[in-house]
Amino acid sequence: MARLICVFVLAALVTSAFFMSGYASSTDQKPLMLDSGAGLKKPMDTLIEKYHKEKGVTVIPNYGSAGGLYAQIEKGQPCDLFLPADWLYIDKLKNEGKIVDSKKFLRDHVVLIVSKTGEKKGIKSATDLTKDGMTVAVCDKRAPVGRYTENVLKSLGIWDTLQKKGNIKAQPVTVNQAALMVRNDDVDAAFVFSSTANLYGLHYAEKYSPAQSGDITFGLGTIKGGNEAQAKNFMDYLIQNAGEFERYGWERYA
Repeated sequence: MARLICVFVLAALVTSAFFMSGYASSTDQKPLMLDSGAGLKKPMDTLIEKYHKEKGVTVIPNYGSAGGLYAQIEKGQPCDLFLPADWLYIDKLKNEGKIVDSKKFLRDHVVLIVSKTGEKKGIKSATDLTKDGMTVAVCDKRAPVGRYTENVLKSLGIWDTLQKKGNIKAQPVTVNQAALMVRNDDVDAAFVFSSTANLYGLHYAEKYSPAQSGDITFGLGTIKGGNEAQAKNFMDYLIQNAGEFERYGWERYA
């Protein structure tokens, strides 16, 4: 009888430990909400899948323009980790007291890509875009590449000319949309990140220096009040696996 009681007690203890560990696991491993620049989607999806296999953590990505994602975070949309293509938005959230930890992550460059029709028109540089009949896509400034492109065009002295001539025919909200417009021959040319051109297999006609565009820094920031510990873990994982991004032309921030 005593032996039977011991067995029941042991079984109860094991069952209790099982449920307690299960409960802790479900709490610790709850999904991580990631807001990321749209241009990072391909390598990010690869790392999200690897992270789930290695750590058992589900990462739910929300891809979009940095400005749009920033606005969502400001309005209180759930987010644990923010990865914009412009450090400006990390600084803004820092000033608002919404960032717990942050790291400068990747560097990039603005490049000019040309469609098949654009090549037939003889576009070889940004100055060619000022000619009559040219159609150009310059991203809206809610996408960081739009702001950097404006800097480039102003440094080249052709921003006002392009606007007066009406050659800027499209202002897509994301850098991916600009790349697709060139690939689909919807416009003669567009300005995108070097990494985006690589992702879409597009050759670029010109590459611009940070002196022309401004320093292009992709940042990582963990959001206050979110799943801070898990966000920090995934942030560290991305930094450790930056080589996945380097495959597509990003440069690791030194």
